[in-house]
Amino acid sequence: MAVKSILTSQTDFSGEIPVNPNTASLWHINEYSGDDTAPTLVDASGHDRNLHITNWIGTSAGFPNGRYGRCFRFNLTNPTSEKTFLTCANDGTIWNVLGDRIAVGGWIQPTTYSIGQTYVPIFNTRQGPGQPIFYLSLMSGKPRMMIYNSAGALILDQQESGAPNIANGEWYFLAAVIDVTAKTSQMILCARSDGNIYTAPLRSFTGIVNPDCVADIVIGMHANQYYFSGGVDDWFLEKNTATTIDDLKNYFYNARMANGGDTSGTVDALKYPGSAVLRADSSNNYPSSGVLITRAAQCALSGVGRVAISSQYSPGSTAVSLIETSTSDDLITWSDWLAIGANGDLNSPNMEYIRYRVTLTSNDPAATPVLLDITLHDSPVSVYDSLGFARPVVLSDVGAREAVLESAYDIIVTKEINGIDILEFKIPYNDIKRSFIGNEKQIQIADDIYRVRSITDERESGGGIVSFVYAEASFYDLGYGIKKESRDFEATTPETEMDYALQNTDWSRGDVNVSTRRTWRSEEKNPLAIIREIQRIHGGDLTFDNKNKIIGLLTFSGSDSGAVFAYRKNLLSVKRVVDTRSLITRLYAFGKDGLTFANINNGKEYLEDFTFTNEVRTSSLDLSNFTNPYQMLDFTAMRLADYSRPRVSYVISVIDLSALTGYDHEKWRVGDIVTVNDEDLDITLKTRIMRMEYNVQEPWKTVIELSTSLRELGSAVSDTIADQLSQSAFLQQEVKDLVPFNHLRNSRADDGFAYWQNSGFEVDTTGGASGSASFKAAGVADATKSMAQTVYPANRKNYTISAQIASENLVKNADTKIGFELVFEFEDGSTETRFLDLF
Repeated sequence: MAVKSILTSQTDFSGEIPVNPNTASLWHINEYSGDDTAPTLVDASGHDRNLHITNWIGTSAGFPNGRYGRCFRFNLTNPTSEKTFLTCANDGTIWNVLGDRIAVGGWIQPTTYSIGQTYVPIFNTRQGPGQPIFYLSLMSGKPRMMIYNSAGALILDQQESGAPNIANGEWYFLAAVIDVTAKTSQMILCARSDGNIYTAPLRSFTGIVNPDCVADIVIGMHANQYYFSGGVDDWFLEKNTATTIDDLKNYFYNARMANGGDTSGTVDALKYPGSAVLRADSSNNYPSSGVLITRAAQCALSGVGRVAISSQYSPGSTAVSLIETSTSDDLITWSDWLAIGANGDLNSPNMEYIRYRVTLTSNDPAATPVLLDITLHDSPVSVYDSLGFARPVVLSDVGAREAVLESAYDIIVTKEINGIDILEFKIPYNDIKRSFIGNEKQIQIADDIYRVRSITDERESGGGIVSFVYAEASFYDLGYGIKKESRDFEATTPETEMDYALQNTDWSRGDVNVSTRRTWRSEEKNPLAIIREIQRIHGGDLTFDNKNKIIGLLTFSGSDSGAVFAYRKNLLSVKRVVDTRSLITRLYAFGKDGLTFANINNGKEYLEDFTFTNEVRTSSLDLSNFTNPYQMLDFTAMRLADYSRPRVSYVISVIDLSALTGYDHEKWRVGDIVTVNDEDLDITLKTRIMRMEYNVQEPWKTVIELSTSLRELGSAVSDTIADQLSQSAFLQQEVKDLVPFNHLRNSRADDGFAYWQNSGFEVDTTGGASGSASFKAAGVADATKSMAQTVYPANRKNYTISAQIASENLVKNADTKIGFELVFEFEDGSTETRFLDLF
């Protein structure tokens, strides 16, 4: 699946003019520096060519709200006496490299004065030092372009008398393209009110556009005599640009539809650049809903479209509740708005352009959802609907189909739950389509996408040369992803951890219904390794949608398919294996820095399960990224439940009847529950498909493994338990040898609650871990109990917090937190809060 287009910038949502590599200056008017007595309008191009206001104080000039945030309106009362204008001082670099083409333009809102006067300057280089280069103005209400050579002589002076009449108080987009090399100039005038565009004829000139100009840019004034009256907004200048008149037309069409910058609307794409939120009122309250319409993006799909968004929201409070699309071939005529499907499927017709209508909602006046980006994915249409009898299809870098490998043979797809997913096949070396296959090329087979990792060309005994292709599922790419820093997770669910793993990748998180909470430290360096570790810690089945690049984690990824494998029907052979080589009855676990759960497990660092045998068979779990003994205990119990029983597996050869016409009901996949029936072996059972080696070309040669798979024990399996115990004892001795200074006062409850702020705790004088008393709290649903003390330690690089803890019948509700909350206050007065979860 390829990314066709993505909308994520402020201008994508607001309709403002975007910056491009050839932008020399761009003034959105929204941002200014300085105080209200002398505001400076900031140049958004990054070249620091700001606009300065002359004659601002005591005039009608101001920054009213408008369609694209704020605009600047001036000389509204009497231009000849107010004499307000804008200047961009030339530091010598504005005109030094013109390139082949110049583009200039922006929005104007002329008053009756500007329409009626003979000469009204708009974008002027005739004022100030240096010879002029061009002069864009209104002449009796019609656009006029004047271009100069290095001698200051006019080489083009053209009033567009055929342009429509300009109306008082209406907004117009006025722009021009000057082709320095081809010696042409062309203007457009676009009315926002009705969408009409006037395109002037292409004008030719002779001579050379002034290459030595060092003039300033002046907006709204010439010769201290002529002034513009009205509003200006979003003015730009581009040099050495590829922008054409058609590009400027397309910008205008986009600017008319996008509404994120409209200050009268219910959405705001200017407050937090690069995102869209609900627009707060003067009391900083958000409305219950708002609708954003974006600019157009590229569509023109080669396959099936899928829309994905990134957003921030609070479940049950704020949401991006609806995403609709509309498409067009010309940016003028648009299809009806249609909501995307449940999986983001695009329901609008496939056309050249696409726009989005996004509804943001909130049940809390103090909160708003945040829309970050909208991505359109192009998913190639599968040549084959099912795996049986399919052939590999080579895709381009953008996911377009390049070749169907009809001559491929020995096509094997191997999949397993939480394990490998690979494709292998052969193709004659002299096949005409062999040239399409290369390392890292994408291969699609049915609905799955793989990437070629290895190609081996080999001469077989018969003399022919064969290419052996090995490919891995697309999710393997995450193993080569950006390096991830270590991170601590405190009582988090898999969603939070998966979002961290997939951050800054082109993959997204799908459905997750595993709800366990874990406190642990991620030391893995790539996204795939972190995803694998999350599954190992939380359990469940990882699901990989390689076509749409979505990863989920489900307690059970398959279904009870209803498929039956029976002898003389579709069961060719069966092998039953009962394996006790890895059976364990006593399981130790060691967390970070030798941590164990002995204190909450009657002093034992292990769990036992003698359900199958009374023999003590010992091993250990390496849980070095766990920091919470309660969660270690829970995790170890989950693992021992698997390890303490024999591994019973069935390896069977089957025929995939679903590949044949009329047997669609016999479909199955890895993770599904199926029924196996072999009366001769007295086997009748329902079990799960854990692994398959699917023969695509010959589905009757498929091999599957049915089992409750034994999970890996990790590196601790290869270590002796004596080594683990020795290491643990050493760490415990180190702790005993420490003599720390305790900053907490009355930490053993010897003096009751002295020095403590108490809410809900009591002093238990019947006994303590290191004295005769302790602090005790009985849990109550929907209530908070706490103790607090403020300490003032000396500056140190590291601090340690420790406690002896006992618990009895401890049960957590979904939102319960049990632990230490530490609030650090720094010398500059800032604070940082950390929560250390204990359960």
